[in-house]
Amino acid sequence: MRVAAARGTAFRCYARVDVAFAEGLVGVVGPNGAGKTSLIEMIHFGCAGYSPRTSTESQVVRFGSEVTRVEVDAHLRGGPVTSEVGFRPGEPKRVTVAGAPERSVAALLARFPVLVFTPDRLRLVQGPPALRRAWLDRAVVRLWPALADVPAAYGRALVQRNHLLRRVRARAASADGLDAWDGVLATAGGELLAARERLCSRLVPRLRERLGELGGEPGDVPLALAANAAGPELLEALAASRRRDVDRGSTGRGPHLDDVELSEAGRDIRRYGSQGEQRRMLLGLILAEADLLAEERDELPLLLLDDVTGEFDAHRRALLLDAVARFDQAILTSTDEADLGGRATAVVRVSDGVARAA
Repeated sequence: MRVAAARGTAFRCYARVDVAFAEGLVGVVGPNGAGKTSLIEMIHFGCAGYSPRTSTESQVVRFGSEVTRVEVDAHLRGGPVTSEVGFRPGEPKRVTVAGAPERSVAALLARFPVLVFTPDRLRLVQGPPALRRAWLDRAVVRLWPALADVPAAYGRALVQRNHLLRRVRARAASADGLDAWDGVLATAGGELLAARERLCSRLVPRLRERLGELGGEPGDVPLALAANAAGPELLEALAASRRRDVDRGSTGRGPHLDDVELSEAGRDIRRYGSQGEQRRMLLGLILAEADLLAEERDELPLLLLDDVTGEFDAHRRALLLDAVARFDQAILTSTDEADLGGRATAVVRVSDGVARAA
């Protein structure tokens, strides 16, 4: 996939922006605070329907405006298509693809293979397990659209069981009703665990290769799913913990408590990795998922890479540029065009909320 053009109205620092993009490695160059990150965010918002930087999406609407609109002209394996996302805080997003209303924002994940790096996303490596679970489940949907409802089905069952637990605690319902929900949750949990295990097993060899390309020492198993409980084991665990679950009004076992262990040379990268090593791990995950997307969908994803060369010396920067240059399109931001090593096929210059192709 590649982006031919992106247009936005009242998005972050941009009153209006309309930029064309070439194929290959495209540099977005400008001083700090000029709007480079916002441009990357806008493209992602138009393709995937959500911001990769914040969960408080009202922040993407330009100060003083009530609504934002983003349009992206993309070239997919099946041909050119335009995605449009309109957003007014407090209201559902309005999404159209090729002029037709899209059934849901989540459906964009399956349509547009887009992967993004921003410095904020280092929290995927550094932060709590919930961030890694969310990444796993989005990756599952991107790779295998037929499994799109698997994470959501487990989430719905978990909400219903927790609601019943609180009613039982308040003596407004009988604990016998939990038997049925335990079965539903165990079945949904088994499907979710199977999807996550499939993803992780496919990512491991690709992550090992990509980390090596980026100058790391991945070891044999740089990624492992730390599963809490699912399937028959989950059914037994739910029965064993029912009294505790009722007391606290929430479910204490299941895939909603899974984590992903990330390591390099046998070291837990979250606890013992440097900032540069953690950045390399995140890039390795992105590139490994890109490889898997290319295999599963016969289409290279679009790479959006914001301030990706920070923390890297010249050698590791060159390794990274070698890795991303093989994609149909990779859009990289930088304050210094020299960081692109002369490899950019085109440059977009950004200054004071204005972006223009050079």
